[in-house]
Amino acid sequence: MQKVAKVMRDSQIIESRSGTDTIKVWESHREQATLWRSIALMQIPTTFFMILFCMYLWGTRETILKVPARPLPGTYVAQDIPDTEFIEQATNFVNLIATYQPQVARRQFEEAQKLLWEPALAQFKQDMLGTELRAISSTSRTQIFYIDPTKTAIERNGQEVIVTFNGDRSKIIAGKELPSVVSLYSVTMRVIPRNPTNPFGIVITDMKSINDKV
Repeated sequence: MQKVAKVMRDSQIIESRSGTDTIKVWESHREQATLWRSIALMQIPTTFFMILFCMYLWGTRETILKVPARPLPGTYVAQDIPDTEFIEQATNFVNLIATYQPQVARRQFEEAQKLLWEPALAQFKQDMLGTELRAISSTSRTQIFYIDPTKTAIERNGQEVIVTFNGDRSKIIAGKELPSVVSLYSVTMRVIPRNPTNPFGIVITDMKSINDKV
């Protein structure tokens, strides 16, 4: 009888524990359901206000693109073109005629003449493509001109723009390097009607080399 009574007591404890665990699980699920319901209810007005805010931003914002001024078709006054364009054009020309090797001197001079305009063009053909090329070929002369950018100067005189380069010029003649000399190149430019290969219409009308001792 005592054993039977003990088994009955143990079974009652198990049933009581089982019922308590079930209540705790149910309460946990109910709390989670309440939490998710609250989150869902909060999302509805939040989403509505976010839609309104996005529509406000979309309606009040505007896109502004800053595009640098480009030359229009026709002929432009030199004052409308920035200094950098004239300096770049003059630099390209000086690099072609002042730094060369015998093997490529002709190609460089022919490319440089495309940047010229009369009266400089006729003089360039006579001096550089004629006399100078023959001297380079006969002496196997190599030349290098190092531009000092701190001494580059630009002067505007009406429709003419003069860019001056200062630097050291070295020559190698027949394999012998000569002492370098301080040289100055002065490039005079003006503006003509633009074309697809020259969007700013900048041409070179005169070029002078000063302090050439060799």
